[in-house]
Amino acid sequence: MYILTVRLRAFSPTAAPSWHQHLLDHFFYTAEDRMVREHNVYSRMIRNKYLKDLFTQWRGILAAYDEGLVKGDAVLATAVWRNVFDAREDVDLRGLGDVVCYTRGVMRGLEAVGDEEVGKGDVEFGDPGTQRKFVEARSRMMDTLPGKEDGSR
Repeated sequence: MYILTVRLRAFSPTAAPSWHQHLLDHFFYTAEDRMVREHNVYSRMIRNKYLKDLFTQWRGILAAYDEGLVKGDAVLATAVWRNVFDAREDVDLRGLGDVVCYTRGVMRGLEAVGDEEVGKGDVEFGDPGTQRKFVEARSRMMDTLPGKEDGSR
């Protein structure tokens, strides 16, 4: 949902707010429906409380991921670690790297897709597993670290 939100921001200033609102509406209608069907939460008051909490979390995720897009992969990875991996200390770092690399790759790919195709839903996100080769590749920046002038590990 975040990736689509970012892409919708590139729509025209008159169209973007409407598209973004519809995406949010669909998400929250689905969330509320699942509360009833899958969790037997029939009280409107309780559902509204959960939806309000969910919206607050969504706003936090938007801010954290946006900061990561601007400040770099380490900051984005920290946001993903907190929000996707529950800030677990035993997180699989390669899996975390896969998510960050996948997120950036899909967003880069969506830049090339026209607004009309996005609006029709003619987009593919691909397989996150294809990013592993990039995650495991040795960065050239590793050779610039202090004490690594000879290129040794």
